[in-house]
Amino acid sequence: MDTICDACLSLRESTMLLYLDFDGPLHPDAVYITASGRIELRAPGHRLFESAYLLSELLEPHPSVRIVLSTSWVCMKSFSFARRQLSASLQNRVIGATFHSREDRLSFGRMTRWQQIARDVARRRPHAWIALDDDDLEWPDEQRHRLVKADEWLGLQDANCRTRLAEAIASAASAAAAWGSDAPV
Repeated sequence: MDTICDACLSLRESTMLLYLDFDGPLHPDAVYITASGRIELRAPGHRLFESAYLLSELLEPHPSVRIVLSTSWVCMKSFSFARRQLSASLQNRVIGATFHSREDRLSFGRMTRWQQIARDVARRRPHAWIALDDDDLEWPDEQRHRLVKADEWLGLQDANCRTRLAEAIASAASAAAAWGSDAPV
């Protein structure tokens, strides 16, 4: 069942959110759904979620970081399916997704990733947040500091991307821990 955790919509305990895309950051952005509904990575020498362990390692020192799935996998398959693709340590951090099954898929699909995330941030009102994504279309300049843009082929395999993500997580998690009101950082 794909439901929103209502308690998760009002997170206020020094929570930092990571909006996570799968394709690009965790494996090459060469994923296709076959006619039979099977997910296929068309990138020789690579495998699905090959970089997920790197994300787990980066998040380990930050137990308050929660994940919101901002991936097309949720819309194309389901929230539960997408969440199950992650390791147990990452699954335990997932609190929801930017897409919800009661939404219109076509309308959601017309939104840019920035619009999808911005709408979710307005609803959840986290203390701090960042996004790991390879899609930077229409991200406003004043919000680019929140985006850790991954190369669509290398993702977290790129040491520079891992460094930028580690710095962004540390900075946002620190801001969330120090925050004392409900206003977002």
